[in-house]
Amino acid sequence: MSAIHLDNRLVHYEVFGRGQPIVFLHSWLGSWRYWVSTMDVVAERYRAYALDFWGFGESDRRGSDFNISSYVDMLFRFVEKMGITRATLVGHGMGGMVAIRAARERPEHFPRVMTVATPLYGEALAGHLKSGAFSRLLGLNATTNVWLKLLKSVPIADPEVHQELIEDTESLDERVLTSVQDSLLDTDLRSALAALPVPLLAVYGGQDRIVTVEHSEMLESLEREGRPIKRLTLPRASHFPFLEQSNTFSRLLLDFLTTDGANVEVKEEWRRRVSQREYL
Repeated sequence: MSAIHLDNRLVHYEVFGRGQPIVFLHSWLGSWRYWVSTMDVVAERYRAYALDFWGFGESDRRGSDFNISSYVDMLFRFVEKMGITRATLVGHGMGGMVAIRAARERPEHFPRVMTVATPLYGEALAGHLKSGAFSRLLGLNATTNVWLKLLKSVPIADPEVHQELIEDTESLDERVLTSVQDSLLDTDLRSALAALPVPLLAVYGGQDRIVTVEHSEMLESLEREGRPIKRLTLPRASHFPFLEQSNTFSRLLLDFLTTDGANVEVKEEWRRRVSQREYL
């Protein structure tokens, strides 16, 4: 376990590999462990960091600043403390929101961004986060927990990691989740995206019931306008493409890291190298 302190609050992180830095940001549930399989792959060429936001995983749960803005500031201070001057950001859900905000504010430090199943404005989540539905989604009622059902259905090779992900979700504090919920609903990234000066690859699952593909249609409009934005959909993936189709996702990320982003696609030759279940 690795940790640093910011404002006397512990920030837990893990780091794999050597090379140019990539910082992985988890979503509104779970922890850094979501990224283990992707970090294992990219660590052959890059230095992969993943941290737990305050209130999640093994980071400090004291305080009350559990929101997008505080997590953007937390990221800024984390990379400064670690001596990271430039890093690619990869974010899932809420982590993608943090990544877009951070890259818009400090493009000189974050030259490219990859997001996964990321809502572009909080209204997209209103159906899940309204009274009653929020508890069903975020684990406060284990018998109807949409997130845990999705997570338990994802084929993860390492059973120990799978169990740790489930435990991370089940251990979350309702106070933290409520604060995060309010922040998500208040966040609107549309103006930030329209002015984003760095390449963005946004990946969505065609079967995602939490953040649907239709929600991200504005990204195609921005791409047609010449913005450095690319949207890709994996038709049979749900909310966790990096877990459900880990090989395909890792290849997309590696391609994105070595191109300008505009021509990143799921390659034809990948069809022959991964299982049919994983590919599409």
